[in-house]
Amino acid sequence: MIGINLLPESYRKPPSSPVQRFHRSPLMLLVLGTMAGLVLFLVGIMQIRQARFGQLTARIQQLESQKTVVDELRAAVQKLRDQQAVFQRLGYERSQWARRLNLLSDLIPAGVWFTDLSLDQLRGLVIQGSAMSEGGEEMVRIGRLVQDLKVDPVFSAMVRDVQIESIKSVQEKESELVEFTLTGELMTMSPASANP
Repeated sequence: MIGINLLPESYRKPPSSPVQRFHRSPLMLLVLGTMAGLVLFLVGIMQIRQARFGQLTARIQQLESQKTVVDELRAAVQKLRDQQAVFQRLGYERSQWARRLNLLSDLIPAGVWFTDLSLDQLRGLVIQGSAMSEGGEEMVRIGRLVQDLKVDPVFSAMVRDVQIESIKSVQEKESELVEFTLTGELMTMSPASANP
């Protein structure tokens, strides 16, 4: 069929293009509805993600406060462990020094006595003593004391290289005495590495 338009040109409508006809069709409504639904779906996902992000942020803040408490507890536990190690070492060293001092009294020869025991930062253990002068025997006794201290395993585990630092004769009223000073280098030793 042939269509003829008899209206004057000023009143004539231009023929509609397929695009102009498309926006009036139900397919266009379906496309617009799908796009609106997609936008709403994406907005919904974004809101869910933002809500989840807010929950995770709150959880992180809660965990950070707990982490601070855990870090403080760890620091306190480490401090207690360090103190325990110091106390164990002090207890061990005290018992070892008690054994060594007893050993000193056992090893001291007759006619020899100690007048002072001290710890010096540079010289180590400093033992001062005296011996009765008996025609040279006092020098033998002092030398034997030094040798006994050097070879004794208990004493030499803590003090090594015992040496006679000084020795001199002095007159004390009617008696002649020999005053001596012994020094020995202190060795540090942990309870785990030492023999009980």
